[in-house]
Amino acid sequence: MKKILLIITILILISGFLNNVNAEENTTKIVCTNSILADFTSNLVKENVTIEYIMPSGVCPAYYDTTPSDVDKITDADIVISFGSPSMEPWLADLLEYNSNYDIIECKNMGEWNIPSGAKIYVEHIEQGLSEILNKQNQTIQLNAESYISQIDEKADNIKKLIETQGYVDEKIISMSWLKDFLEWLGLNVTYSYGPPQGLSAQDQIQVINASTQNDVSVIVDNLQSGTDFGGRVASESGASHVIFSNFPGAIPGTNTYLDMIEYNTNQLIKGIETYDYKQGEILSLQNQIDNLEIQRNISIFFIAIFAILTIITYMLYKKK
Repeated sequence: MKKILLIITILILISGFLNNVNAEENTTKIVCTNSILADFTSNLVKENVTIEYIMPSGVCPAYYDTTPSDVDKITDADIVISFGSPSMEPWLADLLEYNSNYDIIECKNMGEWNIPSGAKIYVEHIEQGLSEILNKQNQTIQLNAESYISQIDEKADNIKKLIETQGYVDEKIISMSWLKDFLEWLGLNVTYSYGPPQGLSAQDQIQVINASTQNDVSVIVDNLQSGTDFGGRVASESGASHVIFSNFPGAIPGTNTYLDMIEYNTNQLIKGIETYDYKQGEILSLQNQIDNLEIQRNISIFFIAIFAILTIITYMLYKKK
């Protein structure tokens, strides 16, 4: 009896092992170069797939240094999804040498993904690539894409209404250039924009600072991945609020997805403008108090002068007697 139970147990273990092997063989392994492409992809294909990304969300793509774990990811990848740009992913070509059998989807020259209309272009391109590679799932991928695009449209309407409701359309701001299109899409007036801080000359920096002190600029918007120290200094010198956006999901708590990220960025912008308006109100109130004190002082000086004159006149009249 014990031998029979032992044999049954062994057979169950072997069966489970074989099922796991089969499941792994039927699972498509997708590796994206960054979190934004991974998030778009995860909304398109959801079954029999693993999705990973290489570059951490909080770093600039062009300055990322790969790790041994990245090699492991690429080695096992069935599909690689990238920007297809050597300037943004100079490390990718070396990684791909570790895999001789993969399909690739390149999102070349597709512009900003921060803007919902731009995000939809990426989604549609990735959908097309996945449908061709995973042709047995193409109908499901298409339906998922349609659903996700509807979610993007809904989120876009909501965050634009937030700006309109707050009365911040045409609010004057300065931003890092990678965020300019998104801010203008929201309805803001970007009076000046600047490139990655590490590439700014001393003259460039002076121009940004000068621009920030003109035209009632309320907010300086920085991009987390390209550095925030310069924008913080400009805001400090000009009195504007300093707001930090992320353009990759997952870099900041509460921004795990693209939809979370653009909502977070919009809310940060609103808080920045509110803070600036509050500070301006406090400054105006303080200025009014100072003006009132000056008026009171001048009135006091006036009456003191009148009293002194009357005292002198009275004394002179008394002396004549």
